[in-house]
Amino acid sequence: MPAAGDGILPAVVMKKPPKPAPETPGRDWPVAAVAAAGLAVSAYLAATKLAGAAALFCETGSGCDVVQASRYAVFLGVPTAAWGAVLYAIVLGLALAGLAPRRWLWTFVLAVAAVAFSAYLTWIAVFELGALCPWCLADAGIAAALLVVLLVRRPVPRGRRPATRPARLVGTGLVTAVITVVFAAGVFVAGTPTGDTVYQESLARHLTASGVIFYGAYW
Repeated sequence: MPAAGDGILPAVVMKKPPKPAPETPGRDWPVAAVAAAGLAVSAYLAATKLAGAAALFCETGSGCDVVQASRYAVFLGVPTAAWGAVLYAIVLGLALAGLAPRRWLWTFVLAVAAVAFSAYLTWIAVFELGALCPWCLADAGIAAALLVVLLVRRPVPRGRRPATRPARLVGTGLVTAVITVVFAAGVFVAGTPTGDTVYQESLARHLTASGVIFYGAYW
């Protein structure tokens, strides 16, 4: 046993430094603001559709009136705009909760779905209905703005296989867009009206655009 003063230093136990706590993202106000705008527009369009009323600045026989009166204004038995309101409400909630990488990825998927669906409906409005709805275009613009803001505020990729790496985002976005358009087209095709219904819808549009007033009587 070595005596005291032999110059032997006591062993030093090295401890590993504690791992830093994961950074908790704060509320994403820019994303929340865009989502709130989309929620307001979509909820307003859904409310006017349910009430059978015309939207503001939407004159009878205008493009907005034609789009809102078409069968594309209803999706799975619910006003199409209502689905947009639900999507924006979810995005708003996620943004206020803080967009951690995984949560940001889900928000990105929702934004891509909104852009793809809006683009599909705009294509239908232009090439099938021959009409444009300013409110619908505003909603589509908000969806595109939401996607841009999300990409600008993308979390910094970390780790070996980060969820927000560009290659994964491109693949996820393409798959989401294709699935959204195919599903929407399938729903609308399955709900294609009969020949009599198409004729009645076209006649109603013509009479409305012409300003014809119907008078009736009964005994």
